[in-house]
Amino acid sequence: MKGFFNMKILLAVGISLFIVTSCKDEFLDFTPAGVVSDVDLNTVENAEKMVIAAYASLGNDGLLAHQYQDMWVYGSVRSDDAYKGGGSIGDQFDSHLVEVFSINTPANGNANLMWTYLYAGISRVNDAIRRIQGLDEAEYQAEAGVSRAQRIAEMRFVRGHYEFILKILFKFPVFIDETVPKTEVGNISNRELTDQEGWAYIVEEFRAALSALPDSQAEEGRPTKNAARAYLAKALLYKAYVQDDQHQVKSITASELEEVVDLVTTIEGTGEYSLYDDYAKNFLWEFESGNESVWAIMRSIDDGSPEGRGNFSTGLTSSLGPGYGCCSFNHASQNLANAYKTDDNGLPLFDTFNEGPQIETAEDVNGNNIDPRIAHTIGIIGMPFKYDPNRIYDETYARVPGVYGYKLGMKDQELPDCPCFRQYQAFFSISRNTDQIRYGDLLLMKAEALIELNRLGEALLIINAIRERAGSDASTSRLVFADGSPTGKWNVGTYQSLGDQENARKILRWERRLELAFESKRFFDLVRWGIAAETLNDYFASEKLRRDYLIDARFTAGRDEYLAIPQQQITISRGLYVQNPGYN
Repeated sequence: MKGFFNMKILLAVGISLFIVTSCKDEFLDFTPAGVVSDVDLNTVENAEKMVIAAYASLGNDGLLAHQYQDMWVYGSVRSDDAYKGGGSIGDQFDSHLVEVFSINTPANGNANLMWTYLYAGISRVNDAIRRIQGLDEAEYQAEAGVSRAQRIAEMRFVRGHYEFILKILFKFPVFIDETVPKTEVGNISNRELTDQEGWAYIVEEFRAALSALPDSQAEEGRPTKNAARAYLAKALLYKAYVQDDQHQVKSITASELEEVVDLVTTIEGTGEYSLYDDYAKNFLWEFESGNESVWAIMRSIDDGSPEGRGNFSTGLTSSLGPGYGCCSFNHASQNLANAYKTDDNGLPLFDTFNEGPQIETAEDVNGNNIDPRIAHTIGIIGMPFKYDPNRIYDETYARVPGVYGYKLGMKDQELPDCPCFRQYQAFFSISRNTDQIRYGDLLLMKAEALIELNRLGEALLIINAIRERAGSDASTSRLVFADGSPTGKWNVGTYQSLGDQENARKILRWERRLELAFESKRFFDLVRWGIAAETLNDYFASEKLRRDYLIDARFTAGRDEYLAIPQQQITISRGLYVQNPGYN
């Protein structure tokens, strides 16, 4: 991402703009000082402030209740990649319900807060678009330096982002744009659109954004044409997997996959992005917004606000190691750690990965052929933490290892001496920008589409490029002890062939897991592919023997692919909203 619009002004922008209505009592019929009337808002300056307020809502996530930018509970803990962690099963119990599925209900408070905060963001976007549309084009161009069409395109991109999250979480959200009067919002059902019509609605948001966005932006964080192409490709990839009423994949639309390939190919042709030489650079503050960051949420620190605009959504995931102190959420599963084992040719073990030696400590990492991406992703006893050879991860880093084990996720962490690191109250945040789409992810989306189109040779080149980067000297040079010796028996090979289409799917899906673990993608991938029930129930069968707290975990096909529509929202809608299958 290129350029950065100043997040320091967000505090000023975040102050609510009030509209005053008249009152029959004469002594109340006045406009108080400091309150802005509706007419006074009809200026380019104020419209631009409302745009910034809409952008600011992207960073208003926090802790577990509304962590909608780094969705580690919903994308990782709900999958076979991670355990909830924390101080006990009861610590953030709503997230435990999400992890084990079988006892989750529409009353889940965190799911309700996710819904609420996402719609608060959409409301800001809609307010900004309405205001822009009421202003003169020539005046807007003169004062803002951009056209109304570009600003509206930016806002539709942001709204599409919120709608995408709502769609993958709840399947049937409520679609509300700027044309809906606020008095009518409560009269719109979450079943106005079918599943496919909902995806088409989101796709159109990104098509509209693409048509009016510029190739580059002077201020970082504002989307560009390539960002819109990338998000459009992502939305089309999800739309291509057509689900029935029980959330099972019944067909795959080739024309939409072909457009995914074309969009990513166009992005590649611009030369704006490339894979980092070193995989680690995706997860280090000093390389944020580099050549692999397609679109990210802007973060800041020492910006005049009380606690900075850091990533509060991961505020509970720090270890108890020196310089940290709370709260040891988001642990790697044993299943994920074992998935990094390779054979003598450096290829995944696939069917036998979970058997034999278990990857628990540095000794296990050194005693088995293993993909080095494990050392970028998981904190492991006896290995350096976050590339610091003088900081060895040990038993004290985990909070309740008897429940959740010792292995914490590491991609969302930074060392305490990073200028980006900030403690707020008992918790921690970092100001590294939160990538929503990175280039490695985008290339694997293209490879997935190519495999479903049976263009296996083209997909092979992409998968091998990802694997070559993972095993490169640049990507393993940081993975050493203080004496310079390697911390693992690194072995990453490339494929001579993907085999037939079914085997190619297995390879692609494995590669996405290893490459994107702890980036909140895994659960949504499993649902898109239609293999969530099979994968997670197999996972629970073996993992509950390692973790007693999973004894009642069970995934029910046709229900657990999506969260329940929050009961509180159904109540507020006076029963207008329709509940998802299996939760009634």
